[in-house]
Amino acid sequence: MEKHILSKSTFLRGLQCVKSLYLYKNFIQTRDMVSAEQQAIFNRGNNVGVLAQKLFPGGTDATPAKRSNNIAAVENTRKLIESGVEVIYEAAFQYEQVLAILDILVKKGDKWYAYEVKSSTKISSTYLLDASLQYWVISNSGVSLEDISLITINNQYVRNGDVNLKDLFSIKSVKKEALSNQKMVEEKILLSKAVIHDGVLPDIRIGEHCFSPYNCDFMGTCWKNVPQNSVFDITGVKKAEQFNLYNSGIKTISDIPEKNDLDKNANIHIQAFKNKSVTIDKKAISSFLLNVEYPLFFMDFETFMPAVPIYDKTKPYQHIPFQYSLHYKKDKDAKLSHFEFLAEQGFDPRRAFIENLLKVTENAGTILVYDVLMERNVLNGLKNDFPEYASAIDLRIKRMVDLAKPFQERSYYHPDMKNSFSMKSLLPALVPELSYSGLKISSGSIAMIAYENLQKETDMFKILEIREYLLEYCKLDTLAMVKVFEVLEKST
Repeated sequence: MEKHILSKSTFLRGLQCVKSLYLYKNFIQTRDMVSAEQQAIFNRGNNVGVLAQKLFPGGTDATPAKRSNNIAAVENTRKLIESGVEVIYEAAFQYEQVLAILDILVKKGDKWYAYEVKSSTKISSTYLLDASLQYWVISNSGVSLEDISLITINNQYVRNGDVNLKDLFSIKSVKKEALSNQKMVEEKILLSKAVIHDGVLPDIRIGEHCFSPYNCDFMGTCWKNVPQNSVFDITGVKKAEQFNLYNSGIKTISDIPEKNDLDKNANIHIQAFKNKSVTIDKKAISSFLLNVEYPLFFMDFETFMPAVPIYDKTKPYQHIPFQYSLHYKKDKDAKLSHFEFLAEQGFDPRRAFIENLLKVTENAGTILVYDVLMERNVLNGLKNDFPEYASAIDLRIKRMVDLAKPFQERSYYHPDMKNSFSMKSLLPALVPELSYSGLKISSGSIAMIAYENLQKETDMFKILEIREYLLEYCKLDTLAMVKVFEVLEKST
C-alpha cells in the first residue's frame, strides 16, 4: 500500500486554501506555532472522543503501536473486520491515497454504521464536509455504510450523579448530506492532489479565507509583507471592509481618506492615529464617575468550562467560577488592599467561591468590573445554584459598575488601543508600566486551561506552581483596573 497523500485534515485545509495545503505538504517547517489555547481544543476533542467510545462498549482499537504508522492502522482495521469484530475504535481506511480515520465503526446485524465524534454542541458545515470525505473513503474501500452520523455534545444535559452518556451526547445521521457532497469531494480531491504534485506555490492573495472556517496557521508566511499599522489593525471592522481597503491600495491607516464608509468608532481610531492624539470627553467621564462611590471594589472572576460536566447540577461548557481577585480602596487617598480566592482543585468550587466573595464584599461601596457581562452572568448562575444567597447576590449585582463603559463609548480613547476596549489593549496604552507579557499565565483562556488541567494533576510541586501563576495573573487583572480607573479620575 502506498503512503497516503491526503487525510481528512489536509482535505479540509485544501478546501479552505490550496496555498495553505501546498505549504503544509512542502514547507511545514514554516507553519506558525500552535497556541496553548488551540492545543487545549485539540486535547479536548481527543478526550471527548475517547469518552464517546463508551456508547459502544467492548470495541477494539485499531491504532497501531506507532501511532503515526497509518498503513499499519489501515491493515489493523482490515484484519479486525475480517475477524468479525463488530465495534472498532479509530478505524482507518485508505482509498486512492486518501486516508480517513473514523472514531467509531459499528456493525449491527450485517450492516455497518460510522460515527464521528465532535466536542462541539452544534453541527457545522465543516463537520459535514469532514463526514462526506469519511463516507467517500470508507465506501470506496469496500465497506458499505448503512449510515454515517455525527456525535456532538448536548448542551442541555444537566449532570446528576454519574455522567449519563446517552443524555450527554446527541447522535444525528448526516448520510443525506454526505451523499449529496460525493461528487464535490471527488473533484476537490483531484484538485488537491494536482496542487501537491504541481511543484509550484499557488498564487493566492490573502483574504477572508485566511480566517474561515479556521485561522490559517501559515499567516506568518503569507502575511509577512503586510505593513505595520495596516488597515487590519483597526479591530471591530468587518474583514470584508478591511480587505476592500487593502485590495484597493489603501494598505495602512495613514492611507485611509477622510471620507470613507467605516463606522464612527473606526474613524475615531483613524483620526487619533493620524493626529497622534488622545481623545478625552471630560463631560462624559465626569458623568460616568458620578455613578462610582467610595469605597471601591475592583473585581475580576476566572472561570473554566468543562465540555463534560464535572459537578452535579452543571451543564456542558457552563462557566464554573473558581477564582476571583479583588482590590479595595476605602477612599481616593487610601492604601490599596487586596483579597483573593482560588478554589482547591478536585472539588466543586462554586459554594466556597460565592460564600468567600459575599463575605469580602459585604461593606457598602461600588463594585467595579471590566466588561460586566461575564461577572453578571456568573453571579446570576450562582443565584440559581444557591438560592439561599440570591438576595445577597442581587445586592452585589446592583452595586456593580462597568469600568469598560467610557472606553466602549470612546469617551477616553488612545490611538494605541487600536479600536479595541479590551484590557489587553488598554494597559499598554494607558498604563505601560504594567504588562501581562512576563506572566506564565497571561490570559483568561490560558487560566481556564490551567485550572482544568489541575483537576487531574498529582504532582504537588506542579500544583503549587500553577496555583501561584493563577493568583499572579488574576491579581494583575484587578490591579490594572485600579490603575486604569486612576487615569480616568485624573483626566477630569
